[in-house]
Formats: sequence, C-alpha cells, structure tokens
Amino acid sequence: MLSGMYSANIKRFLFFNIVTVLLLATVACNKKAEEDENEIAVTPAMVAVKNFYIQPNDKVMAHLDSVFFSIDLKTGVIFNADSLPKGTDVKKLVPSITFANTMTKAELVFINEDNETVTTNYLTTPTDSIDFTQPVKLSVVAQDAVNSFEYLIKVNVHTQDPDELVWSELATSDLPARYPNPVAQKTIARDNTVYSLIEEYNGEYTLAISSDIYQGTWQTSIFNGVTNPKVSTLTSTDDQFYILDTDGNLYMSSDFESWNPAGVTWINILGQYGSSILGIKEENGIFLHTRFPQTTNTQEKEVSSDFPIYYSSSLAQIDTEWADNPMAFLACGLTESGYYSSAIWGYDGNNWVTLDENTLPGLKSPMLARYVVYRNTNYLFTEREFDVWLILGGVKDNGEMNRDVYISYNNGVTWVLAPESMQLTETVPSLEDADVIVAGYRLSADLADAWTMIENTKTRASYTIEGTTVSWICPYLYIFGGYENEMENHLNTSIYRGVLERLKFIPNI
Repeated sequence: MLSGMYSANIKRFLFFNIVTVLLLATVACNKKAEEDENEIAVTPAMVAVKNFYIQPNDKVMAHLDSVFFSIDLKTGVIFNADSLPKGTDVKKLVPSITFANTMTKAELVFINEDNETVTTNYLTTPTDSIDFTQPVKLSVVAQDAVNSFEYLIKVNVHTQDPDELVWSELATSDLPARYPNPVAQKTIARDNTVYSLIEEYNGEYTLAISSDIYQGTWQTSIFNGVTNPKVSTLTSTDDQFYILDTDGNLYMSSDFESWNPAGVTWINILGQYGSSILGIKEENGIFLHTRFPQTTNTQEKEVSSDFPIYYSSSLAQIDTEWADNPMAFLACGLTESGYYSSAIWGYDGNNWVTLDENTLPGLKSPMLARYVVYRNTNYLFTEREFDVWLILGGVKDNGEMNRDVYISYNNGVTWVLAPESMQLTETVPSLEDADVIVAGYRLSADLADAWTMIENTKTRASYTIEGTTVSWICPYLYIFGGYENEMENHLNTSIYRGVLERLKFIPNI
C-alpha cells in the first residue's frame, strides 16, 4: 500500500509541477494585456490543489485511496481518468485535499441523495463525507483574500460493464448480394479492405469490396474469374488471392480480376502460412498435407486419421521472435471418417501436432478470431491489454448449434470458456460456416472538457491528438454469412458487429 501511494504521489507531484510551470508562463505572457484591462491577475500557484485522493473505504472498494486523480489547473477540473467499476457507490466518500498554499476558504458544494444542495467547509470539517454522484464544486480563496478559484471534482464510474462484448445487427448493411436469397458466401479481409465473394441464387457470382465496412459501403461487380468456384475456399496471402473450383483445381490472382491456374489439384485449402497457403490433397487414395508455392524443404506428409480435413476453423498464424518459422493453428472440423474433432492442431512449418483436446466440444465449421481483452495486473487498480483468440459458433455432432464462446490467452495452446460478459447475446443467432473478421474504425472525442470523460481505459496502441480532439482505432468484430440450421440451406444475410465496450472509451492519455 505504501509503495503504491508513494508512486501515486510522485505522479501527482510531477503533474502538478509541470502544469503549474506552464500556467505561470501563460500568466506572464498575458500579464500586460490583463493590466491594460485593469484586471487583477490571478496567480494559479496561490490557489492550486496540490494533491487529491479518496480516503480508504473497503466497504466501497479495495484500495480506493490508490485511485489516481488528475488535477487540471487550467480548466479547474479534478477527475479520475480510469473510471471506477460499474455500480461503485460514491454517495459517501471522504476526499483528501492538499493545497499548495494556505487557504482562507475551501468549500465543497454538492447535491445529496435528497436533491438538496449541501455546503461543507473543508478547512474545519475535512472528514465530512461527500456525495460524488454528481460533479462537486470546490471553491477556494487564497490567504491574500483576493485570489480565488473554483474547481469541478468528478469521480467517474463506469455506466456499462467495460468487459462486455456487445453485438448488434447492422441496420445499414446486409450481405452485399446483387439478388435476393444468395446461397453461399466467403468473406476475408486484407490490407484494411474486406472482400466478399457471393454465390447468387441463379448461379451467378458477385464480388463485393469495402474499404469502410463500419459504414457498410460496398462496391459490387459480377465475378467470372473462375468457372464454378468453390466459394468457401477463398483465401489470401499478402500478395495473392487463391480459390479452388468445384473440381479441386487451384487458381490464383494478384488483383481479383485475372485468375490463373496454379497447376495443382487439392480437396481443401486450410489457410495462409507466410507467403504460401496450406492445403490437403488426395493421391492414390491417401490424403496428404501440402503447400503452395512449395519451398525447397516442403515435404508432403500423410494426414493423420484424426486430423480435420474439412470444415475446420480458419487457419491462424502467429509470428514469434523465438522461432524460425511462424506458428499456426486451427480448431475442430471433420476428419476423413466424418468424426467431429474437438482438438486444436498446431503447425510449426514442418509438422502438425495436437494441442488442447479436452476443452472444446467436437465442432463443425466454427469461427476463429483474434481480439483483445483486459486483465488485472499486480499493480493496484491497473489493467493490461492482452491479445486473445476466440472460438464461437459451429455445430456439434448431435446437430445442436454451439452458443458458447471459448477463449485462449496463450495463442491457442489451451482454451477455457470465455467470461459471461463475452458470451453471445440473443442479438446474434447460432451459426455454422460463418466468417468472422476484425476491422478497425477510427473513433474520436473532445478532451477540452475533461471531466465529461465518463468512460475511460488505458491508452490504445494507435491514437492521435489534434488540438483538444483525440482519435484512436477501435477494433470491431464482424460476422458474415453462416447457416442457422445445417439441415436447411438458408444463408444468413445479416451482418453482425461486435465490440468490447471499453475499446470505445476515450483513451487515458
């Protein structure tokens, strides 16, 4: 506790001194103009709040006194950028206020739960509890009885669960087909662009491209680059698109317009691996792991009988500095014999091995997505952003649709059931053979009136500041296509968007 308080006090001391120096410089620059207008120059240091925190109260929250409050001497705002947990009772808190100089007046004015205005003299009754459910005014007068200042104190509390994964149906954007009742689709993302290949009810094919999926704007065109494409196999690397036709012939294109045969025949594409793609081929009745383009050390190895050659999740690739080759994994799927696999299979560039086999149910066509969550650290009242993987959707071997969301904190090695706050809501139907992608959208907020920052979190990796406007990239999950019942071939044409609530909150900068 002492070390946490010492660290917090150092932060407050440095913040105070930096802001005070800047304000004194501002006052000096404007002194002549103020004198010309016969105004009295207020010296910020004379009425400055040097330190502010809330006294300990374990009934309200553990380590309450370690919550850091920013003190903005320019705008007169005192606030906690990291909001307290949802539901925290702030009606009876005792503040601790330290002033830079002696004050002749320090009054706290607040509205109590009976909607009455209450004024408390902090200098004579510093242990009085204050109702912080609304902003509290702190009026101070310096020892010279001339310099005065008024602060707004805001104890921010989350109004929503920041760790809730909220889904909504996009009212402005259904699947961008050219005709009603499409029968199949495959959606992928590359270079901040979303590509959706759609099989129409009349046998035609549509290519839809969006560089702003958040707004639901699409450019559509007729796709005839490959005769009889197997839509579900559409895959891309950083510089090529790949797809199989219904006979298993592999085609490739650099621009999605001109397609050329690759000269190989596969039964399935597993996904991207580096600058290549991994797949399954059949040769003389034997299923083999294969790769295109092949490298000098490519070895086509026989597929294990319990490996899912069809209907697995997408292939996830993980680059790591501790290995010469990228790591990759996929989840579940159907084996050659039709068995519903529950295993995670990992690939190191040469061999496939099973990882977690005990957590997931056997699933056909689940979705796999990389996302982020926040977890508590050992430091008081701080959380850290973690990259995680999510598995959702799919159908079980008994025909039941999977509603559970699973999460991995260690790049797919082990899995657990995701927290309740991240489970699917009724907004999202149960789906198999759907696609999930992550696409960023730039959000912005005005920092000019800091105390209105009701929701907040740690700084996102990408943000910019222009004047008092801060903007940051918020990653959204999008679900495309899929079927609600594997016995009924009705393609879902709604697009669902999900986001972890705290990722929309104003960054703590």
